[in-house]
Amino acid sequence: MNILFLDSIEKETYGGMEEWIRLVSEGLVAKGHHVTVAGRSGSVFFERIATSERSDDIALLPLAISGDFNLLTIAVINKYIDEKQIHLVVVNFNKDVRLGGLASRLNGGPRVIWSLGLDITSDKMLHRLLTPKLIDGVIVPSMALQSQVTRRGYISPDLVDVIPIGIPDAEHPEDAQERLRAEFKISPSRLIAVTSGRFVHQKGHTYLIDAAALLKQRQVNLVFLLLGDGPLKNELQTKINDMNLNDMFRFVGMVTTVESYLAGVDMMVHPSVEEPFGIAILEGMRASLPVIASRVGGIPEVVKENETALLVEKAHSTQLAESIEKIAHSVELRNTLGMNGRKRWSTEFASDVMTDRLEQYFLMKLSEQKNHI
Repeated sequence: MNILFLDSIEKETYGGMEEWIRLVSEGLVAKGHHVTVAGRSGSVFFERIATSERSDDIALLPLAISGDFNLLTIAVINKYIDEKQIHLVVVNFNKDVRLGGLASRLNGGPRVIWSLGLDITSDKMLHRLLTPKLIDGVIVPSMALQSQVTRRGYISPDLVDVIPIGIPDAEHPEDAQERLRAEFKISPSRLIAVTSGRFVHQKGHTYLIDAAALLKQRQVNLVFLLLGDGPLKNELQTKINDMNLNDMFRFVGMVTTVESYLAGVDMMVHPSVEEPFGIAILEGMRASLPVIASRVGGIPEVVKENETALLVEKAHSTQLAESIEKIAHSVELRNTLGMNGRKRWSTEFASDVMTDRLEQYFLMKLSEQKNHI
């Protein structure tokens, strides 16, 4: 297959869907398919693709992206589709649906697949009228997100397929915990919990801080490492200060090798109030960590409750504290949940599993097109 991925992410930004494209592109070229990635020239996205393990096998199509209906950009994509005999165009943002969709329809050839990691569908009349005419399928990572993107009525549930996100294995250094304890001045008597995510309301950090206050009252001896950054950092730091919890939290910042941190902790806490899927949880399961998370969005589809994770109601600090305490007091429970989580990641959410599912889906879409013709 000849596949074109189109992502108009801003030059300075690199997010989960861009990483998904990188991983999928590497997996597909390893299977013998031809992949082109189109995006903004000089973007971080392009830099990551160009330095990936399979960069020599992935073609890049730099575009000058401006408006949603830029005729020059549409013409460039259309010409490339024709020259390279592209079979499938996979798009990301609403802008990409229109640019890639119109180029494909003008060409009369490739199928257009919309890959969504978040619900970015719009209720505007333009979207209602145009989007169904420009796409041939939608991919989402969870049934929860499938329900969200179809709720407006103009995207048929029959058009949406659930293909979970997968991530590759990673090395976990054996000396990670010793290094973390030295770096963040954590005594050997204290357990270490990790939370990974941007400091935004969606991730629920404020409820974790409230839970930490309860744990302190109960004399549960642990430290939370907060991986990430975001607009609420100062607000969260102030709350920690005001509640006299500084000894229980360490702000780590953005990290490039999350594995070196996950390998050195005892548990993962994910207190999101909204979560379409939960890649951070996959990273925790891959690292054999027991997980405590909110029962929201796609999280119950990622974990197996009481087998790989303990789930609590969203925004419920008391339940969160109780589950953290339960895991903190039982080495056996930590080991069992962690072992089961690692097994579930390897069978359901490894990157090669995702690539196999996507390859089958793409071939099915091409078969549908041939039958239609």
